[in-house]
Amino acid sequence: MPGKQVIPVPGLKTIGSYSQAVRAGGLLFVSGQPGTNPSTGEAAGLTFDVQARQAFKNLEIVLRAGGSRLELVVNTTVLVADISNFSELNQLFTEFFPKDPPARMTMQVPLPKGLLISIGCVAMTEE
Repeated sequence: MPGKQVIPVPGLKTIGSYSQAVRAGGLLFVSGQPGTNPSTGEAAGLTFDVQARQAFKNLEIVLRAGGSRLELVVNTTVLVADISNFSELNQLFTEFFPKDPPARMTMQVPLPKGLLISIGCVAMTEE
């Protein structure tokens, strides 16, 4: 029985002690990717749009490292600091998932370090 494989993601700094992604059973489990600058781990900007776009870019980096891509995402968990950004989040999901969007759960929670969004997911792998 194959075990789990922790996926290293060079150049993408985490803000805590966790694995960016773990592959198991043909699925990739991706930890929440905040809208941070990949090299510094600090917020990519002050606005929801800037941070959300960076969060999607960071998510794409991790997916690629784990042998997947946005089109193979089946489920997402999105944490937002302010639920009033929900309609903007919907627009971004339409942009980043233009066909057959994944299942999604969105929750308003306090986020650390001035962060406004974090996106985690489960995706199928191509390998």
